[in-house]
Amino acid sequence: MKSIALALAIAAASACSAQYSATADSLKRHQVVPEWFLDAKLGIYCHWGPYSVPAFSSEWYPRNMFIKGSPENQFHIKTFGDPAKFGYDELVRRFTAPQFDATAWADLFQKAGAKFAGPVSEHHDGFAMWDSAVTPWNSADMGPRRDITGELEKSIRARGMKFITTFHHSRNALWKQNGQWTGHYDHVLSDYPSVLNDPKLAFLYGYMDHGKFIQLWKDKLAEVIDRYKPDLIWFDSWLNEVPPADQYAFLAHYFNQARAWGKDVMVTRKNHEMPFTVEDFEKGRLDDLSSTPWLTDDTVSWGSWSYTEGLELKTAKTVIHTLVDIVSKNGVLLLNASPKADGSFPDDQVRLLTELGGWLKLNGEAIYDTRPWKVYGEGPTSMGRGGHFVGRVDYTDRDIRYTQSKDGKTLYATVLGWPKDGKVLLNALEVKGVGAKPEVRLLDDGSEVAWAKGPDGQLSATLPSRAGPTPVAISLRVRGIDLVPSPSALFGRSSTIRLTADRAVVEGGARTETFDGVTNIGYWDSSKTKVHWLASIDQPGEYLVRGSFSTVHDGASATLKSRGLSTRFEIPNNRDWRVPRWSAGQTIRVHKPGVVQFTLERGSQPLNLFSIELTRLPKERV
Repeated sequence: MKSIALALAIAAASACSAQYSATADSLKRHQVVPEWFLDAKLGIYCHWGPYSVPAFSSEWYPRNMFIKGSPENQFHIKTFGDPAKFGYDELVRRFTAPQFDATAWADLFQKAGAKFAGPVSEHHDGFAMWDSAVTPWNSADMGPRRDITGELEKSIRARGMKFITTFHHSRNALWKQNGQWTGHYDHVLSDYPSVLNDPKLAFLYGYMDHGKFIQLWKDKLAEVIDRYKPDLIWFDSWLNEVPPADQYAFLAHYFNQARAWGKDVMVTRKNHEMPFTVEDFEKGRLDDLSSTPWLTDDTVSWGSWSYTEGLELKTAKTVIHTLVDIVSKNGVLLLNASPKADGSFPDDQVRLLTELGGWLKLNGEAIYDTRPWKVYGEGPTSMGRGGHFVGRVDYTDRDIRYTQSKDGKTLYATVLGWPKDGKVLLNALEVKGVGAKPEVRLLDDGSEVAWAKGPDGQLSATLPSRAGPTPVAISLRVRGIDLVPSPSALFGRSSTIRLTADRAVVEGGARTETFDGVTNIGYWDSSKTKVHWLASIDQPGEYLVRGSFSTVHDGASATLKSRGLSTRFEIPNNRDWRVPRWSAGQTIRVHKPGVVQFTLERGSQPLNLFSIELTRLPKERV
């Protein structure tokens, strides 16, 4: 029996150590989320490239300068001349970056409290920020004539941070899809077609056979993987244009290389466009606690991702509150900074990042190496919805977010402001017992906080008479007190369940898209396509269901199904795919708590889905 057990153990170990192949069965062996990512909580990257030269509008300047009549087009003609003669290639030549200093960048990232960092290795513009042999449009052969990625990799790793590379180049393909030209530079083709007569410029603008473009997509990734050994590869959207077989080939190569290096690596994506990866939300986040770790990419400003003149920055308070909220819900923040074209950081961005790092230096115990608690928090401020582009959220000193140590012995409560009356009532916490050495202490100055059991069993704390050094957000360490979520906290989480487009799994040909910052599932042309969600229902009872849809067809409908239950939506023709309207379904009764799978099927007419909401009715209705 021992020999059989040993043989089985050896076989299992061999299977775990086997090379990955480009198949789903093989790739699913990969550990999607490494421990270092769960511990890190904060990373920094930078939108910086030739698009920084005009310092106008946004990082989409390369595309928009070719749209006749656009603000960028008019600015370009006035500043540089006709785009047909002074194209994006001329901005590449002006992107010399005389003040770029990888050491200074890494120092700033470390000072800001980042645990991982790296460059935008290639944006939609087609310009590679590394020393490349597969594209002539790279920073070593043009512009700065330096290996930007290589220099940053050395400096970032020297400071003990993980190194990441981010890729947006899936959108660069200028090709005909379903009979329509698409891609970042589609207006080069429609408005300035003569530019594409130059083969070298056509290459920059992604104008090539799509099979050749996909091979180039893979070659660029393989080159960066092999040369710089990134710990994380981040992708922007449009990965749906890359065939699954090619996605799998990339993943297999990366995972096999990481295995050879002895590294735990990971990949992130948007809109569920690549399997075996972590979901990322652009300028957004989840509105509730998730059992699955996730990432937010956000930026220091309210506008462009790249540096522009007059860029309006967020306050350090806003960035800190966003980070705290994200971490409490099992997320991680990748924060973008925006250097000037010359490679220097504006003073206001340096101040913001320094303030962020200063707060983390005193309160980081409540952030780094933590895990979510049983509820993420409490307070009067509602996000409205989760997902991409959630907009501005201003928190108050009554908004509180929770995390806990990995061993579960310490709870952290971060209050998003110093209460004017000095009182903190943690309504989400019910005190069940007290150990031998109970303690509530402020992290920023180490002072002990007086506490008591409130009238309804809550933990009530009285702060010192004077605020400590970080009043924008104060973190309390709670030890030696047996705490459980209060019934009101659990009910508050489950009173409304939102099944949003950005959190859905699509089975079939539909895909996610974004209109005015709101994500929906569109291109739902087949009635065989289904949309799935998993949702945790804490409270059984009767739920009122409604759905947000758009359609330009009469007679559209959809049906939501779960555990033998179903409710049907009759969806009116609102004659605009971009404008959603709510449609009421029937009520459904949930008999027991637990994780529930919901499936949405459409009727005979195409539609766009924005979200489904299930609201628990009061007990007297049940």
